[in-house]
Amino acid sequence: MDRIFVFDLGNVIVIPMNVKLLYEKLECKVSYEEFINFFKTDKSVIDAHMGLISDDEHIEKLLEFSKSNKTLNEYKEIYTGPIRNSLYKDTVEIIDKLKENNEKLCMLSNLRKIDFEWFETVYDISKFDELFLSYEMHVNKPDAEIYNKMIEKLKVEPNQIYFFDDSKSNVESAKELGINAYLVTGDTIKETFEKKIKL
Repeated sequence: MDRIFVFDLGNVIVIPMNVKLLYEKLECKVSYEEFINFFKTDKSVIDAHMGLISDDEHIEKLLEFSKSNKTLNEYKEIYTGPIRNSLYKDTVEIIDKLKENNEKLCMLSNLRKIDFEWFETVYDISKFDELFLSYEMHVNKPDAEIYNKMIEKLKVEPNQIYFFDDSKSNVESAKELGINAYLVTGDTIKETFEKKIKL
C-alpha cells in the first residue's frame, strides 16, 4: 500500500518567526500582549489564512490596531526579512530521505499567501507532489473539511496518509478521520520517525 507523507509548515518545517521582534520593529503603540493576541486570533488573521480577505487587508488592520506608523510595504519588508528564521535541519533531511525513496510528499498548512511566497524563496517546493494551502482551499485546520478535500484530491484511503503537525487539535481531527497523525515539531520529528515510521 502506497504511503503519503504530509507535513505542516510552521514549527515543523520552518522555525517560528520572532513575533516579539516584529512587534518591536513595527514600533507598536499597544502592549505586546495585545499585539500577540491580535496577531494570533483576530478575525482578519483567520480570514487571511482562509483566503477570504487579502493579505493587504489583514496587514492594514494589524497596523491600524497596533498604531504603527509603518506603511504596508514597510511591514512586508520587515515580515519577510531577517526576522524570519530558517528551516529545521532534521525535517529537511527527512523530506530529502523520503524523496530519495520515491515516497509521495505533500504539505498541508494554515497560512497566508505572504507566508507561502516567503517559503518559496528559501525552499525548493518542487519536492512536494501536492500542496494543500488554507488560503487557496478557503478552510483551516482542524476543520474536517480540509482533510477530506486532501483525501479526495489524493484519491487514497485515510490510513495511507502519515501527517505531521505541531497542533494537538489538528492531529486529533486528522486521527478522527483515520489518518495516521503525529504531534511533532521540527525538534522532535526525527525521534518520531526513528520510533514509529519505517523508511
